[in-house]
Amino acid sequence: MILVLAAILAVFLAGSTCGIFAMLVIGIHAEERRTAQGRAESPRVGTASRRVLSTHTCDDVPARVPAGR
Repeated sequence: MILVLAAILAVFLAGSTCGIFAMLVIGIHAEERRTAQGRAESPRVGTASRRVLSTHTCDDVPARVPAGR
């Protein structure tokens, strides 16, 4: 019984992982198509993939401005 539940859980996790990966790939292709055509609007999948795949480092953050009192 435990083996059956473990197999069902493994299939579910593998399917959800493949689904997330597929959505990222679709988003990447949608963004490439959008930029190649020169359109300004961004679809929801493209926005989600850009947010997931973006990297931010401490160099990207603007310098803090001290509060003037």
